[in-house]
Amino acid sequence: MASGAGKLGLSLSHPEGTASVAAGAGAAGVYFLANDRILSWSKSFVRSFRAHNPDLPLCLIPFDDHSVKTRELVRHAGGTVLEMPEVFARLERIGASLELGHTNSGKFWFRRYAAFSGIYDSFLYLDARIVVLADLTFFALAPLQYEMDLVYYDTAIEQVYNPGPIRQGFVRAGRGRGFLSGMWASRKGLFSLEQMEAAGRQLCEVRQEMNARNTDQFFINYLCDSNQAKTAHVADLRGGLAHSTWARNCPEVFRDAKGAWRIWDFGRLQHGSRLPFMHWAGVALEPSMPHFGLFQNAQRLRGSRLLSVWSMARGLPGYALNAVRSKRFFNQLYHRFRALKRSFRSRDETPGDPPSDGLS
Repeated sequence: MASGAGKLGLSLSHPEGTASVAAGAGAAGVYFLANDRILSWSKSFVRSFRAHNPDLPLCLIPFDDHSVKTRELVRHAGGTVLEMPEVFARLERIGASLELGHTNSGKFWFRRYAAFSGIYDSFLYLDARIVVLADLTFFALAPLQYEMDLVYYDTAIEQVYNPGPIRQGFVRAGRGRGFLSGMWASRKGLFSLEQMEAAGRQLCEVRQEMNARNTDQFFINYLCDSNQAKTAHVADLRGGLAHSTWARNCPEVFRDAKGAWRIWDFGRLQHGSRLPFMHWAGVALEPSMPHFGLFQNAQRLRGSRLLSVWSMARGLPGYALNAVRSKRFFNQLYHRFRALKRSFRSRDETPGDPPSDGLS
C-alpha cells in the first residue's frame, strides 16, 4: 500500500491500540457527522440511506453534545453511536490550532477522523447533507477492492490548497487532487492520532498555503498527499458514475427503467451517468435550493404531487433571488450587503451567544 516515506515520515500501518469504541464492530460500515441543529438534513440522509442500504452498518459521530434527537434517529434506524471522548478532544485540538476565526465550531469538523480509530475495518464517511440514491457497499469496499488507501468522490482543489509551492509540488508529483472531505472511504488504522497531530503541527507552519476556511478538508488532503497515500476518484476506478454529485452540478436527475438515478444533461460529459447520492455542501436548506424535491421526498420516502407543487411555490422568491444574484452587478451588491450585515452582527454578538451548527 502507501509508502511511509512521505514528507511527515508517517507510517501507514495499523496503530498498536485504539480508544474505547462502541459495541457492534464490523468489517465495513458507514460513518456520518451530525448534531440536532441539522436534524432535517440527518432525517433525509438516514432514511434514504436505510432505504437503499438496509444491511450496511451505520454509525453516528456526534458533532458535539447537542445530538440527543440525532442519536435517537440513528438508533431507531438500527445504527450505533461512536463514543470516543478522548479521541474527539485530541482531534478538536488539531482543528482549533488551524482555525483562522471564520467559525467558532470548525474544530468539531475534525471528529470525523475518529473513523481511523473507530469500529469498522473498512469504512465510508459521508456528510449529513446528502440524500442517498443507491446501494453504497461498492463505495465502502472500494479501497479494499482496488487496493487503494483512500477513495473519494467530488474534487475542488481551490477549496483545499491555495496557489503556492506545496500545491505545485503535489500536482507535479501526480497528487494534489483536492478532494472534498465529505465523501471518502478508507480503512481503520491508516493514520494514527499521533500521526495526525504531527501533521497538524506541520500545517501550522504553512497555514498560508491552505484554504482559509476549510480546515478539515485541507487537513485530510495534506495528510494523504504528503504521505504518498494511494488515492483515487471512485468514478475513475469504477466507471459509469457521475464525477460530481454536488446538487449545483446536476441540472436534472431521473430514474431509468431499472430504478437507477441518473443525470440528464444532454450533450455534456455527465449525461446519463449514474448518481449514487447527491450532496448540498455549502448550500442553505430552503425550498429554492437545487433539487429540493429530492431532499423533501427523502424526508417522507413517499412522494406527494400536491406537496411538491406547494414546495415549488414556496421556492419562487428564492428562485427569483438566485436568478438576479447570478448577474455580476447584482451579485456584487448582494455580497456587499452580506458583508455589511455580518459586520453589524459581529458587533452585537456576546460570549453567551449559542454557537452555529458549524456543519455548513
